[in-house]
Amino acid sequence: MITANMTRSFYKRYIEENAVSRMRIEMLRFLWFKEGHFINPMKKKEIFDNYVEEEKKNFFNKNIINLPQIEFCITTKCTLHCKECCALIPQLDSTKRSDMSFEEFKQSIDNITSAVNLIRHLVFLGGEPLISPELPAMLDYAAQKENISLIQLITNGTMLPSEKLLKVLNKHNKKICVYISNYADNPELVPILKQEKIRELLNENNVRIQKPEDWSWVKEYGFSKNKFPQEITKEKVLECYRTKCNSILNGKMDICSKATAARELNLFKIDDSVDLINSKNLKQDLINFYNKEYMDACEYCILSNEKVPPAIQAEKEN
Repeated sequence: MITANMTRSFYKRYIEENAVSRMRIEMLRFLWFKEGHFINPMKKKEIFDNYVEEEKKNFFNKNIINLPQIEFCITTKCTLHCKECCALIPQLDSTKRSDMSFEEFKQSIDNITSAVNLIRHLVFLGGEPLISPELPAMLDYAAQKENISLIQLITNGTMLPSEKLLKVLNKHNKKICVYISNYADNPELVPILKQEKIRELLNENNVRIQKPEDWSWVKEYGFSKNKFPQEITKEKVLECYRTKCNSILNGKMDICSKATAARELNLFKIDDSVDLINSKNLKQDLINFYNKEYMDACEYCILSNEKVPPAIQAEKEN
């Protein structure tokens, strides 16, 4: 039996997010493949509560570790230069450009899947992940892992998928879906967006396309020079939607892509990233990671609710 003092953050980031992820995947599988069972909208709360209880039993009684979601940033290169990028990619790519190799990805995903029972939701993103020539091989390798439920590829809609990528997406079309970010409301980007052609190619290859969610962009204020008080930080973690992300870059996992950028840019000291390559006990390190009330980056993070138009482009520095 696993023993842990369940923090509010653990309950939200691990227990509840597992239930949310499980429901979302079951709904998609029924919608796309008519597998499983239909989730009655009138009973979603009841089903969610049941899944929460099951996840508690899995963790505390059965020694089962299920990761709700992890994200691999496979490149910091991007076709866009978004002013309000929540992952701070423009700053990161200009000073600490990073491209994940297949071998690095393989070692990280092998270590994670050996340490846990299940990864419910695995995300590939960037930057713009279609820039990486390693993407097809990474997707193909991950899709063959039996303890990964759903793989999501997120693209900004400015690049057409290669034939090699389309073959992999078709081969694993019951496990991999594609999410095309909806930036069409930004007139500045309309001339370079290829969303319709991408959808056409994906449909021709029987690839599942996930409907874009109505995610509003918010003003990105980066990090404070000083730490926020502990109680404020705890509350920030509970209200922040990005604590479910769990971003991986250069062999380490952080609570979100913004925290990853802070680590890579050395903005302040971060000691609580999970070392996926050199960990002596990755399973326990992951439990500790989820059980922290807040992470080092959260102490400096400035949250914003100020709505802004999506993907506004900043001028590139020469």
